[in-house]
Amino acid sequence: MTRITPLLRIVLLGLLLFGLSLLVLRLRAALTPVFFALLFSYALNPAVSRLEAARMPRSLGIALLLLVVVLLLGLFVFMVLPTVITDLFELVRTTALALGRLIAYARPWLESHGVPVPPSVADALTNLSSHALELARDAIAPMGDVVSAAVGGTVSLLGTLGTLVLVPVFSFYFLHDFDRILRLWRDLLPLGVRDDVVSMAIQVDGVLSHFVRGQLTVMGIMASLYALGYALIGVPLAVPIGLLAGFLTFVPYVGSTVALVFGLLMVLVHWTGFGKVVAVISVYLVIQTLDGLLITPRVVGGKLGLSPVWVLFALMAFGQLFGFVGVMLALPASAVIKVFVLEGIARYRASDLYLGTLPKRRRPPPKLARLRVRRRRRDRARSGVLP
Repeated sequence: MTRITPLLRIVLLGLLLFGLSLLVLRLRAALTPVFFALLFSYALNPAVSRLEAARMPRSLGIALLLLVVVLLLGLFVFMVLPTVITDLFELVRTTALALGRLIAYARPWLESHGVPVPPSVADALTNLSSHALELARDAIAPMGDVVSAAVGGTVSLLGTLGTLVLVPVFSFYFLHDFDRILRLWRDLLPLGVRDDVVSMAIQVDGVLSHFVRGQLTVMGIMASLYALGYALIGVPLAVPIGLLAGFLTFVPYVGSTVALVFGLLMVLVHWTGFGKVVAVISVYLVIQTLDGLLITPRVVGGKLGLSPVWVLFALMAFGQLFGFVGVMLALPASAVIKVFVLEGIARYRASDLYLGTLPKRRRPPPKLARLRVRRRRRDRARSGVLP
């Protein structure tokens, strides 16, 4: 019987992980609804447990929560998106008119300095403003392919709708059997490593719970604040700017930068004076102050513990490997990897190698050493090496 050495065990484990990674890469399109269902299940499981503790049947609680989530998404699609699309069309038209006025204002100065302005530029801008609806529709048409690939990994509309239907179905079954699945995996662990694995799983659960629930809460609060603040001072496209800035909050400095730049850009396109510029900057500073002093410390508490450099690297690396799903899972996966790295460092610092307490190799007594030398010379002489 072949004995499995530690080196062979490491090689086999590496080959297994490599094979699983290749399998996930090949099946990433089919696994997309499963990933999103697991994410929803993990995020909603505490609420389902509270409803169950309040003597509500688990199946009924799951159905109610999923119904609320679907209704909120439906309200967003049917009430918010039409307003956003209308604002985008108006932005295209207004931008074209503003550029036309700017060219008309600067034409005499440019021509006086020998810089001719071709009439085709003004004609093109006039055509752009008069056909803003058609051009905007043509411009956002390719986004259908992007959304289709991101949601379901398929170009067909039927496949995308099927994927959207599968996400709540998978979520229902995952939530219904959540505790049973955890107990099953725990019972399958070998007794020798069960305590260590359970301890690591508890640490990973703490990190993921803070990210999934805390970071999503921060994103929602920031999106609402930006949208409400910009809407109150009359910034065009306040809702889409707020949603985009809130969604990008998990990337360090990107969400706040997008909010400020896009807010100022909208004010410049719809110029009414410096008062709007001051108002946008004031709203931005107030929201950033609330985020730094109240929202993020209270909700997340800095327990993710990833530096901005590692966050950006994780987003690029996971996005390159797994596409849109990789971007969504980059930060929680990085946080999990950090837990394992810190555990490995802690065990290394407690090892004999780090503490310098490895048993030293004793030298043989002089008499035994001379005996070994004579034995080696005799063996060499018998084999013909020495004369």
